[in-house]
Amino acid sequence: MNKETKNGQSTVEFALLLPLLLMITVLIIEVSLLFHNFLIITQLSRESARLGALGGTNQQIMDRIETVELRLVRTYFLTGEILDEEISILPENEADRVEGEDISISIPYRVYLNIPHFGEAIGLTMIAASTMRIERI
Repeated sequence: MNKETKNGQSTVEFALLLPLLLMITVLIIEVSLLFHNFLIITQLSRESARLGALGGTNQQIMDRIETVELRLVRTYFLTGEILDEEISILPENEADRVEGEDISISIPYRVYLNIPHFGEAIGLTMIAASTMRIERI
């Protein structure tokens, strides 16, 4: 076998594998961005739970989530959206909060993955939750 046919063969093999390699690269980038977004939303839930643990009202917690969300979208280019109507603050009633008990906040975050050649975007909902002990009322 001469050298010219081997060169042609490797070119054909590369042409066949290139789409697969590009697809894997895009998938790695998308999963990395997804994990990055999850870490940011988890930090937001921690900040919100800390505010509640220090005696913040439900309205103050929701205002903090809204303002931090706007800052995060501008700073970190978050591609999803926080589902405001599904944010959970437990205990719901501020009067039920007792010093030494726990306050839990969960923030659902909807993100869409745009993977080429798979049709429509895949929608995922991640939930970042944090629980902290109430220090003062």
